[in-house]
Amino acid sequence: MRKRSAVIVILGTICVALLAAYYLYPQTNASAQTATISFAGVTLVVELATTPAAQQLGLSGRDSMPANHGMLFVFQQPAEWGFWMHEMKFSLDIIWFDANKRVVFIEQSLAPCTPQGCPVYTPNTNALYVLEVNAGFAITHSVVLGESFTYL
Repeated sequence: MRKRSAVIVILGTICVALLAAYYLYPQTNASAQTATISFAGVTLVVELATTPAAQQLGLSGRDSMPANHGMLFVFQQPAEWGFWMHEMKFSLDIIWFDANKRVVFIEQSLAPCTPQGCPVYTPNTNALYVLEVNAGFAITHSVVLGESFTYL
């Protein structure tokens, strides 16, 4: 009986320690790749979404994003990639780029989805890259069609 009680106490202690470690340490996407790009006269640090799983998740569930940061979706082939604001907590500008990294479509100040609706924003032309930045970026930096980004 003593051995059994000791095993239960040890297992309980291990479980409590694991739970405490999980909830007390910040959760980060350790596998996330980042890059630095120059776009619209600004240097941006972007998280790269290159896998279907990362592309599906996007920025969903995050409370905010620092200024001069973004998420750059890099697809395998050009298409009319649609985006929605499902489970978003802040507004975004979404900018689509062709294979030459030139802006081909812009949607500004997109609000998170509501219980009444969740539209899908789709460009009218093919894109290979899509950049999500904080709402207001496009207007603040006078982003126009044909403008391009470069990796630094």
